[in-house]
Amino acid sequence: MLRSVGFSVLLGLLTLGLGSIAASFPDPLSLSGTVLIHDPSLVQRQSDGKYYLFTTHNHGGILTATNLAGPWTSVGSILSSDSTINLPGRDDIWAPDVSFHNGQYYAYYAVSTFGSQASGIGLATSSSLDPGTWTDHGQVFASKSGDPYNAIDPNVVIDEKGSPVLTFGKFPWAFPSDIYQVNLGSNFQTVSGSATQVSFNSTNPQPEEGAFVWKHGNFYYLFFSSGLCCGFDANALPPAGNEYKVFVGRSSSAHGPFLDKSGRDLRQTGGTLVLASHGNVYAPGGQSIFTDSKSGKDVFVYHYVPVKSAKPYSDEFATLGLNAIDWSSGWPVLMSL
Repeated sequence: MLRSVGFSVLLGLLTLGLGSIAASFPDPLSLSGTVLIHDPSLVQRQSDGKYYLFTTHNHGGILTATNLAGPWTSVGSILSSDSTINLPGRDDIWAPDVSFHNGQYYAYYAVSTFGSQASGIGLATSSSLDPGTWTDHGQVFASKSGDPYNAIDPNVVIDEKGSPVLTFGKFPWAFPSDIYQVNLGSNFQTVSGSATQVSFNSTNPQPEEGAFVWKHGNFYYLFFSSGLCCGFDANALPPAGNEYKVFVGRSSSAHGPFLDKSGRDLRQTGGTLVLASHGNVYAPGGQSIFTDSKSGKDVFVYHYVPVKSAKPYSDEFATLGLNAIDWSSGWPVLMSL
């Protein structure tokens, strides 16, 4: 959800190892029909394996399908009206993160406006995932002007002690920020302790956001998006490598420290490249992961801007990307589905 970058961003991205930008990446799964999406979160319903896809905007839009390739059908929203969080942007929630805990589904979402640090992370719960069944519990965590972080792009993971951890953070405009974590109480609705930074790009203006933590084997993997996500002009694209892409670091603890493949701490401008622009895929990011019960595979879920569309390079046509993950090296390598 970034709106502007400059030369310093390019330097930051180069520091993050974009010398490997020419690496080969597999194409996403071919979908039946068009699936317009931003910041996707994808889960399967426990009872029947039906796929539910959640997106930024439309009060947390919901799409469903019985096959990963679609067709996907828009069925409604998480919230039936504006969020109960009393902040600007409550009518247009961002980046829902949906997961299953304690017999119900939890959807963490963000309320904010572009360029603002007055942001809140909210929670809604449902027993079925269907529109009309969600209860909005309101604000869980917030930020204000002057805080060292911005409370958007939430993600919840269960740590090595069985406790929930909220990871969040956003590309800053005029303040140091990037990715932070705070512990949650056992009710998943209250905050315990202070927020701590887990990823930081030292080159101004620190282009990182959209964190997602996933446990695989003995490691917790912290994925994040970096670069310019939106507002592209096909006739004036940013320098190659300045657009959105996905990096990762890992740790034996859900709380970090997270190191990249070379051993660099993510708090010191580290990050191993996972996915970048290639072919018809431009500016991929907004990532999440789920395990497909039908195939047994971990699936990497993201949005990208198609090069070929009715309006080339326009994020108005951002669409769903799906790839399998190969973990055999100890690091996530994307594969075709």
